[in-house]
Amino acid sequence: MGPTRAADSPDAAPLCQDILRPESLFRYSPAMSFVYTLEMLGTAAFAVSGALAASRKRMDIFGFCVLALMPAVGGGTIRDIIIDRVPVFWVSDNRYIAVAIIAALVIFFAPHRKPGGRRQLLVWADALGLALFAALGTEICLQHNTGPLVAVMLGVTTAVTGGMIRDVICNEIPLILSREIYATAAFAASLAYVLADRLALGDNVALTVSVVIGLAVRGLAIVYNWSLPSFGASKN
Repeated sequence: MGPTRAADSPDAAPLCQDILRPESLFRYSPAMSFVYTLEMLGTAAFAVSGALAASRKRMDIFGFCVLALMPAVGGGTIRDIIIDRVPVFWVSDNRYIAVAIIAALVIFFAPHRKPGGRRQLLVWADALGLALFAALGTEICLQHNTGPLVAVMLGVTTAVTGGMIRDVICNEIPLILSREIYATAAFAASLAYVLADRLALGDNVALTVSVVIGLAVRGLAIVYNWSLPSFGASKN
């Protein structure tokens, strides 16, 4: 009798099915479904911001998809690699990629007649993605026992890295390096989640509070043109 092959073992079929359908590795409770919905919403929001950036640069449909994917999965990929959460989230569940590409295609084919409309939509889509990813990134890090300080740092990293990649590809100064209140909003969202978690308010409440605070800070900065003081500004 020859050696037993992996394909001949009783466990081979379920394993192959999990490889073909990686989402089967994850079972979501109602609470986790809320988190998953927020993850998909954040992915779509950041993908829209990337696609709108591509439209302002008059890229082709391939460029739209690439720029949609950068903010949608870039920050989370860096976070997962740092905390050794492998395979990274979009490899384990390809629906993140699908949502980002669908968002890119919708923006590519959607009409935009209002002057400056794409810029405004880009800014607000980015603000929503920023708040969602800061909160979700912080939650994931705390679940992996990183500690509050590292969780806040990586929550901000999750929120801002993808946008940085998007802006660099578009040959623009990343928002995080401008005077706009951007990373500060992500920091506020991450810190709010940590505090809510310390108060044992529950994951869903902590996420909601975190997203609302992050979006509020970024939204007020957009509406009222708030910015952080730059070096030497008081001397002028």
